[in-house]
Amino acid sequence: MMKIHTTQNLNSMGRKQQSTNNVTIPNDEIRLNYSEQMRLHNLPAQQDSYESSISFKGKKEIVQKVVNKATEKELKGKKIFLSRFFDKILDAMEYETCVQAGVAAIVCMGLRPAVIMLTPSKKNKKDNAYASVHSMASGLVSVFTAVVLTAPFAKGLKYAKEHKLQYIKKDILKRMYPNLDINSIGPDNARKARSEWRDIDGIHKFHSDFKNPRRIATPKHIADVSEETLKSIGIDIDLNAMKGKSVNEWVDKKGNKIKPELRDMFIAVKEDGFGTNLFSLQHIDKDFLAEVYPNLDINTISKDGKRLYYDQWKNKDGSKFVLDLDNIHISSYRETASSIPLITGRKRFDVKDKTEKYCSYQTNDEVENPLRVPEKLGTEIKQEYLNADAANDIKAKLFGWMPDIVTRPFMASATIALIPWIMTHIFHMKKTPKVENKDAVNSSGSQTQETTASEKVAAERKEVA
Repeated sequence: MMKIHTTQNLNSMGRKQQSTNNVTIPNDEIRLNYSEQMRLHNLPAQQDSYESSISFKGKKEIVQKVVNKATEKELKGKKIFLSRFFDKILDAMEYETCVQAGVAAIVCMGLRPAVIMLTPSKKNKKDNAYASVHSMASGLVSVFTAVVLTAPFAKGLKYAKEHKLQYIKKDILKRMYPNLDINSIGPDNARKARSEWRDIDGIHKFHSDFKNPRRIATPKHIADVSEETLKSIGIDIDLNAMKGKSVNEWVDKKGNKIKPELRDMFIAVKEDGFGTNLFSLQHIDKDFLAEVYPNLDINTISKDGKRLYYDQWKNKDGSKFVLDLDNIHISSYRETASSIPLITGRKRFDVKDKTEKYCSYQTNDEVENPLRVPEKLGTEIKQEYLNADAANDIKAKLFGWMPDIVTRPFMASATIALIPWIMTHIFHMKKTPKVENKDAVNSSGSQTQETTASEKVAAERKEVA
């Protein structure tokens, strides 16, 4: 049994709350313009993951955007940015090993030799020169082996990764993606295009991304929303005329009582273990809604599978259900750049954290206006889907490391074999042979002779005595 304390009326001074989605609902927010809202809306959601080493993957797109922006104007070097050579450099950034080898080459062939030669040393200058040349040879070999051995292998693996779903057997595909309707992909000898694959529910298109669920603009209390935003969702109202009145008394400019769409109306619900969260009246799970409003006859909220407007809902005693509009919040990217996952109150048990969490939904729903809450939900992200996705991530990482794992022994062998040859035949440099210190030998010999003479004199004196 859920422990729901209350639906929250946050229309009060100093309103500020923290939800289990780590989203703060502030009292005041700066409204940004449309272009800024859309830019922030399209940013990928942050993920709870990190790389233990520096990665160059995905940087090509960032560089490409900068180049595209720079070439919109007549800037110096524009021809370089548009050249095939520069395009090849961007393509090479797809191969992380090659980029790392290139950075290592800059250090080994430029910075390190310069430091060695500029650092004062008691050793022979030829030794410093030899160390510098050895560093340069090492950098040259790393680039050569990366381009010759790793790049072709990585290119083949990249192609295999991008097209793997077209060739993987059905039973393996089903284990990898439990949400896939395996019958929708076609026979093995004539697979359908990926865009034609369907979700297991038969309604949505197949979507393999579970890390970036459907997000909506963080809802704000209706009293804090601007006239322009209210008008964009069908509420043409003069807010100045409504000052001091309860939202239940608000009327539009025609004198009609306001009727926001269900999908735009959110209620704040506080539940033990989950904090305070916001739920759309259109998408909130009916069992969860029954817990929120215990007197509500849950059988009256829908007809023919479609949710009815709240003014048609009934209480268990047959009386009309009354919704307090002072509890309503509105979600719109016109009002805020912050966002939260769209949740309905359905829960899943996170096997990793050993806790219950609200379910979120994939982005394979139909969205006619990205600034508003979608009319339909995407596929519910179940725990079994997340478990399979975690296993897929491990396999993908191993797959990505394959070029390094396979080619590293060959690169090490090539390095050992090529460095001496490069130093001898390209840089014409040989290591200075060790020479015995003649001064030390002469000094030692003279000391021995002096010791022998003194002993001889002492013996003669003893005989005379």
